[in-house]
Amino acid sequence: MKSIHFAVLGFGNIAKTHITALRALPVVKRLPALPVLDTLVTRNPDRHRLQAEAIGFRRTVSSAAEAAGDERVDVFDICTPNAVHYDDVMSALGGGKSIYCEKPVTDRYDRSRRLLEEIEKANPTEQLAFTFRYHPAVMRIREWVRAGVIGEPLQCNISYRRSGYLDPERPVSWRLQSGLSGGGAISDLGVHVLDLIRHWFGELSDVSGIARTYVKERAAEAGSDRRVAVDVDDWAMMHYETASGVSGALEVSRIALGSDAYEIRVVGTRGSLTCDLERQTVPDIHLLKGGSAAPPQPDALELLPGEKATMGIAVDAHFAALHHFLLRLAGEDRWPDLAPHIRDGVTVEYWIERILAASKRSDVAETGGDRT
Repeated sequence: MKSIHFAVLGFGNIAKTHITALRALPVVKRLPALPVLDTLVTRNPDRHRLQAEAIGFRRTVSSAAEAAGDERVDVFDICTPNAVHYDDVMSALGGGKSIYCEKPVTDRYDRSRRLLEEIEKANPTEQLAFTFRYHPAVMRIREWVRAGVIGEPLQCNISYRRSGYLDPERPVSWRLQSGLSGGGAISDLGVHVLDLIRHWFGELSDVSGIARTYVKERAAEAGSDRRVAVDVDDWAMMHYETASGVSGALEVSRIALGSDAYEIRVVGTRGSLTCDLERQTVPDIHLLKGGSAAPPQPDALELLPGEKATMGIAVDAHFAALHHFLLRLAGEDRWPDLAPHIRDGVTVEYWIERILAASKRSDVAETGGDRT
């Protein structure tokens, strides 16, 4: 069996989720190629070397350039802060590697667009980690909308709420600095939400909205009395329209204490679909008249681990996304319109950039140009 050797860039929570999924894949699924955890790239190789060896990595290095120059490495799995993605992808392209990259593409739309141009010149196998496309409820919604289960789709509203950033004592991290993240809730969560709309209903024709920062200062580090200003948003609201005529409102929040959820409401001419992606794998169907035959089940569900092998919805979605990527690398892609690409990320980042720019202009106007 062919082996595909992965270099994982980063060793934070999301990198560990990818590692967990990659290690589980050959245990749970019959694969055309074996994923091998080859190289860990981390800023602190000495600190993590023993743990990396225990996981199964062949070596631990401190730079993407070292991994890019290794002919044994086939894939860069990029799990670094957003502002580092540009250089990491460029290293991958220079070394002729395939690319699996966490979202967003980079910290700024203009950099993401330039990076896309370089990717399209090199034409590697690449995939962006819009993993909610691989959520079983998302797969079902897409299949049911296409099958006309609720008639012609009219409206979709989404509210994606997290709560972890309400506490001002939570210290500043790279996710709370625009120079590293590019944005807050709208860049972290909003990219997923906009991608789902495009995935279900087609291209966006207009998106407007506003982003706000409510927790304006945070502890510089855990237990510190020193405060630092926060320059990324906690919450955003967007209104959109698609070329196909679907419209609605999209909320994202990282300060929704007590109401964490990922609520979906799709309204059609014959009924509606509702779901909380945090808790449900099968959406609820509500029809105007009577019942319906059993709705069709998407065959892409086989990308997910079975019921007895589940690792929880979030990890399962990463598992399925990486499973699909591995199949694509092996030339066995049965679902070519399912995989999210770098271009998909750049498309939604265009709209997010517009909203962040409009929100900044609004803030300046409200303060008369004085932001101190």
